[in-house]
Amino acid sequence: MTSCATVLNKPYQKVKVYTTEPSQIIHRDDTIKTVNDKAYLRVERKKEILSIVAITDSITKTIEIKPRNSFAYWLNLYPTPMFWTGFLVDKNNPKRYSYPKRIYLNSADTISKYFPYSQSLKGELHLHLSLPHFNFFQLRPEGEKNRAGASFWGLTAGLDYYHSKSQFVHLGGTYAVGLVFPLPAAIDLSGEHELMSSWYISLSNNHRLGRFKLGYGLSFGKNYWSFRYYDWGDPPPPTREPVSKSHYALGLIFPAYFELGERFNIGVVYRPTFFRPNLTNKFAYEHLISIDFVWKIRIKK
Repeated sequence: MTSCATVLNKPYQKVKVYTTEPSQIIHRDDTIKTVNDKAYLRVERKKEILSIVAITDSITKTIEIKPRNSFAYWLNLYPTPMFWTGFLVDKNNPKRYSYPKRIYLNSADTISKYFPYSQSLKGELHLHLSLPHFNFFQLRPEGEKNRAGASFWGLTAGLDYYHSKSQFVHLGGTYAVGLVFPLPAAIDLSGEHELMSSWYISLSNNHRLGRFKLGYGLSFGKNYWSFRYYDWGDPPPPTREPVSKSHYALGLIFPAYFELGERFNIGVVYRPTFFRPNLTNKFAYEHLISIDFVWKIRIKK
């Protein structure tokens, strides 16, 4: 029972093949036509190279995929009373091996290679929906010292347009809500609280480097800060009068994302601002840093 791959892995695994245009995928004696540019294979675990053939109207190419040790095999590293004897049991078992669960092919490329991340082509349009769930503010409201704080929840909606294979323009709108709790829960809000939130629109150019997407651009929005006092229960008296302040802010934006799956990305968005047109003190550094969870859905090839 200490041999994790022998116990946990099945003799076969599923592999999903993605293509950039309609194709036929041949594996052994099976020929599978892609549906929505996807094909599903059931492959046997073994030490041998997995060979598949991809056929389009103009190109036929053979893709070879090397096996690797599965996650279950490396679970044998966990110290047990038998102390890693699972490696000895799994050593000659073909169930120790696995292949990538997702294989991406550029159908228009004559090179016989695959990618572990999705492929995009010039002219594609993607819907960008994200949750900037963790938001870290540094604001300078008029008449106040620097204010720093964290809040939760938000929403971004936008579009990504690929103007080349490795670059895309993003246009989007974001609202960092500014709630003080990360999950729905009953919390005590009695006493004094500083609340911060922001909305902004942004336009950025982004470079795709493998699984990474790095961008730079401009942003314009409105920042909100308020000091509030809730007298629920029996809190200490307030130290000042409640107040709410807001101002417009113009600056830059630097998004950075890592692709985790077919559509899901996680990243950090750094939005520094410098110019505040509606305040007396027009120039001041402020920022919003968000940890963002993104879904990208292709809506036009």
